[in-house]
Amino acid sequence: MNWEDKPEVKKGNLGEAIIDKYLRGKGLVPYFPAPGGAHPFDRLCASSDKQTIYVAEVKTKPRRVKYPDTGIDWKHYLDYQNIQAKYHIDVYLYFVDELEKAIYGGKLNALLQEHRVRNNGKQLWYPLKWNNILYFPLALMEPIATLSDEQVYELKRLSNRNNKYNEMYEAESQQMKLDSDQIPF
Repeated sequence: MNWEDKPEVKKGNLGEAIIDKYLRGKGLVPYFPAPGGAHPFDRLCASSDKQTIYVAEVKTKPRRVKYPDTGIDWKHYLDYQNIQAKYHIDVYLYFVDELEKAIYGGKLNALLQEHRVRNNGKQLWYPLKWNNILYFPLALMEPIATLSDEQVYELKRLSNRNNKYNEMYEAESQQMKLDSDQIPF
């Protein structure tokens, strides 16, 4: 199977296209790598007045079901830290989440703030590294946009999560929203 024909690649490409449209709507110009090969990051973004420039990484994936977070591969985190340190340029993470039906994200440095979240009666401290994934709490994410029903449908169609998992997510998500109203810090 050709790399571009893989469902996960198609899903990632769709997420990137959604973010490209968002960026253009904000007056930014997204530059992207030539297709067909590995690349160090998804987009280099610049404002039309040349006053703003940053790296954009697009993660087309839903949040975790049992935890109020999402994450990136540890290796990618180290790559992004290197880009920031060596080139003095911000890295912004965009998450395109079909289950939350939303786009959210933030500057990597902002997402690295220590943050405490209460979840199912336990304290979680972020950022959290587990199984070579670095997790960030949804509470630190900036809401960016709501996905359309058509976008959600296409993303779910390309998802590698099965329907049982999605149904479990929907039920837990509703319960978490109810529970979060009752948790004092």
